Parts: sequence; C-alpha cells; structure tokens
Amino acid sequence: MKIEILRENLEKAVAIASKVSNKNLSLPVFGCVVIVVEGDRAVLRATNLDLSVEVILKAKIIQDGIIAIPAHILAQTTSALTDQKLLLKTSGNNLVIDGERGTTSIALIDPSEFPTLSYVKDGVGSSATLPVREFITALKSVSFAASTSSVKPELSSISLTLEKGELVAVATDSFRLAEIKIPIKTKNSFNSVLIPARNVPDILRAIESGVDVEVRVGDNQCSFISDFGHITSRTIDGSFPDYQAIIPRNYVASATCLKEDASRAFRKISIFTDSFNQVHISLKASEKTFTVRAVNASVGETIDHIPAVLEGEDIDINFNAKYIVDALSIVVGDSVTFSVAGAGKPMVMNDVPNKGFTYLVMPMNR
Repeated sequence: MKIEILRENLEKAVAIASKVSNKNLSLPVFGCVVIVVEGDRAVLRATNLDLSVEVILKAKIIQDGIIAIPAHILAQTTSALTDQKLLLKTSGNNLVIDGERGTTSIALIDPSEFPTLSYVKDGVGSSATLPVREFITALKSVSFAASTSSVKPELSSISLTLEKGELVAVATDSFRLAEIKIPIKTKNSFNSVLIPARNVPDILRAIESGVDVEVRVGDNQCSFISDFGHITSRTIDGSFPDYQAIIPRNYVASATCLKEDASRAFRKISIFTDSFNQVHISLKASEKTFTVRAVNASVGETIDHIPAVLEGEDIDINFNAKYIVDALSIVVGDSVTFSVAGAGKPMVMNDVPNKGFTYLVMPMNR
C-alpha cells in the first residue's frame, strides 16, 4: 500500500474512525483502524460491533493494499505531525509515514479478521436527506436526557421519527424527558427508529462538517451518509414509551423568565444541594415571586429570587436541580417558561422562542 495525503485530511479521518474502534475487545484488530486502498479509492474503516464507520481518504493512490493499524497509536501520531504532505507506505509489517521533518514506523496487525462492515444500501428500507445543522440540533437537544443504564435499552436510546415534514427526536430516562420537533422540507419519511445514545457523539463527529446527511433506516441498523463517507449504528429492537400520555395538557402555575437569570440561579443552587440534588421551587403568583432554595447541612443554604412573570396558583414543589441545569444548557432562546401541572405532578420547561422544544421533569417526593 502506498498513498500521498495532506496531513490535515489524514488527521480528520483518523479522528473520526479512531473514536469508533474499541481496544477493549478480545480481538486486537477491533482496536485498529483499517486502511483500504483499491483502484482509485482509499478509505479508513473502524468498528466496535455496535457502530461502524467508513471515512473517505482524499489521497493520491500509488499502490493498492489493506492494512490494520492500532487506532490510538495512529491518532496520537497524526495529531503530533507538523508536515503538510505525507507519504504512507508499507514496509514489511510496518506502516511508514514519511514527511519533510522525519519518518515514523508503526507496527501493523493482521487485517484478515477485520469484519466486512454492513450498512443500509441505497434503495433498502426508508431514507431521507436532512440538513446537517438541523439534524445535529435534534440529536444534541435530547441526547442528554437518555438513560445511562443498559437495563432498559429503549430508555438509553434516542427515538427519531420523520413524518409529514417534521423531524421528531425524543429521549427519556423515566425521570425526565426531552423532545424537539424541527420542520424539514422533504416528502420522505421514516417511522420511529431507536439509536443508542452512546453512539450519538461519534455520529455527530462524523457528519458535522457536511451540509446534508442522508439517513437510511434498515433492519436493525441505521446509516448516516454524507461527504465524509458513512457511519452505521445498530438500532434498538423495542418500542419507545408512549410519552405523549405523560405530558400535561393543563398547568396550575407558570413562570417565564430570562434564561440567563435562571441559569445563574440554578448554577448557584447546585453548589448547595444535598446528596439527592434537591431544589425547592416556589411559584407564588399572589406575591409575584419565583423562588428557588437549596439546603445542605454540611455546606449551607441559599435562596434566590428570579425575576419572572407568573400566572396561576401558588405552589411549592421539589425537583432534581441537575435535571433543570442540564435543560437550561440546551435552551437557545433568551427566555424560558417553567409550567407546573400541580402538586406531585411534572414540570414542563419550554424554550419560549423555540416552540418545538419541550422538556419534562418529574418531581421529587421527599
């Protein structure tokens, strides 16, 4: 194998593929990235059996070949190189990287046990081409709310649906729920597909430099195709909870305030919360006050009054402060509304300018 490539192009491709490889698996080849050079095409491949990626290498082809290189070694090496142009070639059982400032030799691994990467081929299943910017917004807006436990796979996933020109992304860990609806100019559609939330960072890293991404939904897998190549995630075989049933239709009290005021107050509250991250929220329309309070016997106590427009009844209720801070970091508008359905019932946060974003958090009983 022999190719000429710009360091920048190699570094970008390796950064995407090396994160997907898994050095903890029993077969050493799964901790590698595989370079395949054939005809007029060069690609970089990696997999961890849950996620697989193929990145197109923008390179000058000199000689065909296939090699497997330990991913972490190649990633660290390429990030440390300063040469603009590089020559990659095999010499015996080594990959030699030649540049103007020096030469590096990396020991190779037998690529024969590296699996053939599957992906959803064109014309198979359902597909739609989406703007990358909107697709990234959808994933980032909800992925934080997915469960980190693997006990219930459907709760550790993100539900994606495209129907009637609207992309809907939802995630929940049963204590909170995030949903975003984004209008998309397309006549195509696909039913709910569950993408493991742990795969989202790698998917975002792969597609972020493109303009559009084609989403192909097949049997037990979903592929994302763009200018970089393609990345394919295993999908969860199960049903996402019927979350619409738990979103309140009516509220007894609400407060609308500036996002920055709420963020500062809850960041300070987080310093003083107890081991349960409990924050006491008081909405008193009769007194025109929106108050948050936290007490920790070993740290102290803090009370904040947030300037807000209040409506409805007076109500006091407890929530997990971390869940609220997480949601405030996602809100992009200047204002946010906190709406409470009643004592012991959920609170819903809405990004006031962005009507498509809804965040629900369950109250704490203690």
